[in-house]
Amino acid sequence: MNLYLDESGAISPHFTDSFFVIALLCVHDKSTLERAYKRFVSSNYTRLCALDAQKPISKNGKPRKSGSGMFVNGKFKELKGARFDPDMKKTFLAFFSQKHLFDVYYIKLENKTLPDAFRANPSRAFNYAVRLALQFLIQNGFLPDEDCILQPDERNEKTQNRFFLENYLNTELVLSGTASGAFLVRYFDSACNKLIQIADVFANLYYSQLQTGRYTQEFQALKNSGILRFILEVPL
Repeated sequence: MNLYLDESGAISPHFTDSFFVIALLCVHDKSTLERAYKRFVSSNYTRLCALDAQKPISKNGKPRKSGSGMFVNGKFKELKGARFDPDMKKTFLAFFSQKHLFDVYYIKLENKTLPDAFRANPSRAFNYAVRLALQFLIQNGFLPDEDCILQPDERNEKTQNRFFLENYLNTELVLSGTASGAFLVRYFDSACNKLIQIADVFANLYYSQLQTGRYTQEFQALKNSGILRFILEVPL
């Protein structure tokens, strides 16, 4: 089983974001999904370039760092949901809902409901939320109980902490008897991993839905198609 993870929003003691969302993609057909990704980029290339050029400022009002967009020096680098406008988000959802090549699971955390210990250590809270979600999804038959490779974006975790999640999952889930398969965690630069980029857009889509309610119809269609399998709220 291959799971691709990315996030949107932030866990913060200062409530700078209302929500923090983690998207997990369980991919059934990697090669076909990668080809679909290429078709999406090529068919929307001009529009993606225009959207990227329209967002020179980050959400905190500071100039965006060089190389942080979807394009670098006029060349496409990667998809980023935060650069999409509502129309492009709807186009993305419609395109990737045509075939059932993956399942989507969400982990939702709301800052105002989190204990102080969660908000004081975002990395620990992220790991706990992922562990809780995997435990729930395996125990309730949403995910198969088998060897699992998790592929998160490396920019979401400090280098010294990158081995912690793998050990934590194997200790908490395998040694406890919750799961019989082994967990491997492999961090990637999202620019080099097309499926993490798709997870990034799905994370941002649900984050935007929580903030605006603008994509209710699209998410209902995603549920009806069977692609959106479950949304887990943490704490339970």
